[in-house]
Amino acid sequence: MKAAILNEKLLHPQSQPQDYIKLIFQSEFGPGHLIPNPELAKNRLYEEWQQVKDLPAENPQNIGGGYIRLCIKGIDQSRLEEINTAFVISANEKSGSDAGFMSKLELFLDMAQENYFDFDSQTAEMAVKEYLKEGIRPTSHTKTYHKHYTPAYRVVRK
Repeated sequence: MKAAILNEKLLHPQSQPQDYIKLIFQSEFGPGHLIPNPELAKNRLYEEWQQVKDLPAENPQNIGGGYIRLCIKGIDQSRLEEINTAFVISANEKSGSDAGFMSKLELFLDMAQENYFDFDSQTAEMAVKEYLKEGIRPTSHTKTYHKHYTPAYRVVRK
């Protein structure tokens, strides 16, 4: 997990604590929600792809836990069906545990204590505490992350 966190820092240096929490959640639980309607998921993927298809392509990002973020920027439309299938399968299989997630969060907080990030450990601790108030759940990228990186990907099993 440490390698995945360091890779996130390298790829997206403007990441905030919430963005790392999202990464950790995805590495533990995958996409984090069931997909009861694959056709609806495919339509959403196509709509999102329409907005980013002309942006430069990005390599898959290993996020740990056997998952990758598969970027849809700049990819050929013919790959959308394959990506959606992998996403739906990944989303509908049970994986991860609260204990595993909490262990990864502790690693993140330890790294913050060791000054791996551009934010201080208190900022990381406050973000984790705030996040946990509502329980373990999927979260969104920050506005800063969206502004700098235009995230457009699906989390899938490797």
